[in-house]
Amino acid sequence: MNAIKTKISLVVLVVSVLGFGSFPLKAQESRTVQGIVTDAQTGESLIGVTVILKNTSSGVITNYEGHYSFGGLVPESVLQFSYIGYEKQEVKVGEKAIIDVQLEPVSHDLEAVVVFGENRKDVRSITGSVGKIDTKVFSAGTPAGSFDQLLQGQVAGLAIQSSGEPGEKATIRIRGNNSLGIRAKDDAELVSANRANEPLYILNGTPISSDVFNTINPDDIVDIRVLKDGLSTVEYGTRGANGVIEIKTKRGIVGQTTYNVRYQHTVKPISGLGGISLMQSPEKLALERELEIVTGLGFIYTPQPDDSEEEIYIKNKRYRQLESVNTNWLKELSRVAQVKDLQVSMSGGANDTRYYLSTSYYDEQGGYETSGANRFTTRFNLDHNLNEDVSIGFDSSVGRSQRSKSNNTSPASLIYTLQPYETASDEDFIARNPLENSIQYFEDPFEELNSRTTDLTTWRLDLNTNLSWVIATGLNLNARAGITYNDGENNIITLPNRMVAEAGLVKGEGVFSKNESKALTSRGNISLDYSKHMGNHSLSFNGGTEYIHTRSWGFGFTSRGISEKVDPEIGANPQATISTSKYYDALLGFYMRGNYNFNSKYNVTGSFRYDGSSILPEDKRFVPAWGVGAAWNVQKEDWFEPFYFFDQFKLRASYGVNYNSGGIRQTLGLPFYDFTNSDTYRGERVVNLLEFWNSDLKFERARQWSLALDFGLFSHRIYGTIEGYVKNTDDLLAAVDIPVSNGYSTLLRNIGQLRNRGIEVQLSAVAVRTDDFRWTTSLNFAYNDNEITDLYLQDEIKVGSEGYFKVGEPTNSAYVKHWAGVNPVNGMPLYYDENGNIVAGGVAPQMTGFGTYTHPVTGGLTHIFNYDDLEVSTLFTYAWGGVNYNNLKARMIRNVKNGEVPYDGFMSDIWLKPGDEKPLPNPKFFSDTSVNSLFVENASYIRWKNIIVRYNLSEKLKLKGISALKITAQANNLLTITGYDGIDPEITGIGQPLPRSFTMGLDVTF
Repeated sequence: MNAIKTKISLVVLVVSVLGFGSFPLKAQESRTVQGIVTDAQTGESLIGVTVILKNTSSGVITNYEGHYSFGGLVPESVLQFSYIGYEKQEVKVGEKAIIDVQLEPVSHDLEAVVVFGENRKDVRSITGSVGKIDTKVFSAGTPAGSFDQLLQGQVAGLAIQSSGEPGEKATIRIRGNNSLGIRAKDDAELVSANRANEPLYILNGTPISSDVFNTINPDDIVDIRVLKDGLSTVEYGTRGANGVIEIKTKRGIVGQTTYNVRYQHTVKPISGLGGISLMQSPEKLALERELEIVTGLGFIYTPQPDDSEEEIYIKNKRYRQLESVNTNWLKELSRVAQVKDLQVSMSGGANDTRYYLSTSYYDEQGGYETSGANRFTTRFNLDHNLNEDVSIGFDSSVGRSQRSKSNNTSPASLIYTLQPYETASDEDFIARNPLENSIQYFEDPFEELNSRTTDLTTWRLDLNTNLSWVIATGLNLNARAGITYNDGENNIITLPNRMVAEAGLVKGEGVFSKNESKALTSRGNISLDYSKHMGNHSLSFNGGTEYIHTRSWGFGFTSRGISEKVDPEIGANPQATISTSKYYDALLGFYMRGNYNFNSKYNVTGSFRYDGSSILPEDKRFVPAWGVGAAWNVQKEDWFEPFYFFDQFKLRASYGVNYNSGGIRQTLGLPFYDFTNSDTYRGERVVNLLEFWNSDLKFERARQWSLALDFGLFSHRIYGTIEGYVKNTDDLLAAVDIPVSNGYSTLLRNIGQLRNRGIEVQLSAVAVRTDDFRWTTSLNFAYNDNEITDLYLQDEIKVGSEGYFKVGEPTNSAYVKHWAGVNPVNGMPLYYDENGNIVAGGVAPQMTGFGTYTHPVTGGLTHIFNYDDLEVSTLFTYAWGGVNYNNLKARMIRNVKNGEVPYDGFMSDIWLKPGDEKPLPNPKFFSDTSVNSLFVENASYIRWKNIIVRYNLSEKLKLKGISALKITAQANNLLTITGYDGIDPEITGIGQPLPRSFTMGLDVTF
């Protein structure tokens, strides 16, 4: 057996390209045992479990994954596992290399347990729906500029859509879209991915926004809970209707000080264009000749009837030369990106004091010279027991992130405006002419790539203190206070444009814009917990109050006339446009929660919160949120004994009412005035109403039913949850059109109702467990049906250029013209109207019925294989039933007459002469083919998200003082199976698909 293990070790090392060579076999007289300690009823990993060699003082503790490793053992050794609130367990080592232990709780009706220094509700008493992210997602060290990019496929009902851009936050939804979405200020289009649909994020008890995700170090995270139903989110009141994601970071664990250093280096090769292949030079030249594109060299070098023989010869020769040139502009403009990720941490504790300190630096290059992200973070926390009854804690963190990208013109756009027969050494580029009164094009594409940039820098400082006081038996006082400071700076630079300047346009001077936003949030929370056990009866109550005050302010300016030779900020001039802002808002909440448990069989929970928010009119500020739930542990019933193979069979039901305030600004519910613009009247500045406000505005309200079955089989070898829910949201918010005579064209109003209903399945299993091998797997599946059930006083509402809401349709429905094909006689595009009649594009209506841009089905599949010191894990994600609009293909068809490069085979798809039966119309009608069902495609996909190989070398190297030395090799975004014919089924724009990446890492603990 040892020989087999050694061979496997060598294979792993060779594959990992580290070349350490071979290592001696393990000594027969000693061995290392490792495993995971979990709760026998819930399957949750237990952090800080003491593992001692019996009759000695030698021992270790489980880490943040519940994992331990114990060396120097012999077959006769006995290990003792002990943890507060759980029964002690002893296991003889024997010939085992892997020993997993499931600890039984001493009391099955505990209301709270202590996890890494903080109180946490015991999941056995939970009657609501709470999902948990596997900590291995973060401990594996997958590089990510923002931690939310790692959550995809982890919890049923949690849908993640990544942008693929360095440091960009993902779009996150819990059980579908719960709001219509609120239009962004000064934006004509509906913003579907805004805070009106975002869940609430809680970091160590403090609410945060998704804007600061890139200032959080993923490696600091130890636990993420996803609160999905009405009952579990009640305690967050007006902020919890879209679900809640609770994030906990690492704290010190009692034991000797341990140090950890991890470095990972990632390479991202230049990717392709997904399902798109660009036209090569021969076809592009022929297309320009056929369509008579006057700026194209294919037309320019087409012989004309009045050409001389010499001219014809020269043109044909040049044409043939151009046909042999095929420049890969994706490769020319892109680069092999690299990511450097360094993590350093220390933790430990003795007696009554525990501490944790970490520092990290993350540097990610994007696929283009102008794109990238970097992050620096440091975190420190300290917990101390003053005596047996009082403990205090302190937590602090500082994070800085910076993101860079090209502004206005995406670098990816250049790939389609540069011709395959052009080269990087050319002096003149086709289709680089400036548009009138614009700064859309530079003479040199490389100048354009590097001269229009956006830099976004974010700072975040967080300070928190907490106090826990055991006043009497069963009665605890908890108090928490903290402040958070956020500082964001956005610089947008467009350097002087020679072509536009030569044309005499003002915009050719160059532009510099700076926008600063700052926010200071202070908060306080105080609560009392009471619990009482009386034989088979258990009671617990919790009540308290919370106050959050936020002061935000900002400053910005835009100036013209900057020099490319000096710092752009010096270009500020007296004609610069200046803007300032300052806001205050506050939230005051009172809450209480009660739980009753009888004989570990029946559990009833009730929760209530009364919230007041200053962002609404005075008579609408306070609202009550409440919920009730019940659970029945059926396996505790005597009549259930024949089904002994079930170690858990729990039925749960809950109902909750809560509210959504996300997306509402102070200026929408209350009147605010400013002097921002330069309007004057009789020489005096004019006071402007900032936005048209609505005194009847109120929060959206969500009411949700949930019914679930939690089960476990064969000592938790198989366990999972099946859950169904119905969620109704009323008083939906949307910006609707109003007469322009008001001075404004839209007004935010409560206009309707929608329903989300669905089913979720979370299934985990230890498929194989032997003395040396473990295979665990986890599958999650979610189906959500979203439907607008009422629009007050009307059946449909159109918002902005593309937003459309209709009773009976999903909120994110595709709203396009219904494509009917091409008239073979004249090549004109044809459409259907509402009655199925063929009409021309000019009168064709936009309609729904072509699917939804939100996938109804989402999920993931994880496998983890452990053999001795080797671990291999892999993740698959999938989404099904949704559509995507192929913006790239639509753009290619729309702009081909302007000289842009379409897809390979395009010429054979277009109508050229009467009688042609082609999918695309006569080129003169190309501008009429936008926003129609021709470009709405099925975007279902299955993605092989990653594979990670980790190997612990510490036992082989036997380095003194090194408790763990792991090498890691991983690959991400390996394969996507989809019928979508665009860039990527998750990408809506014209950029690049989610990039493949390959990572090597070294992780040392001592």
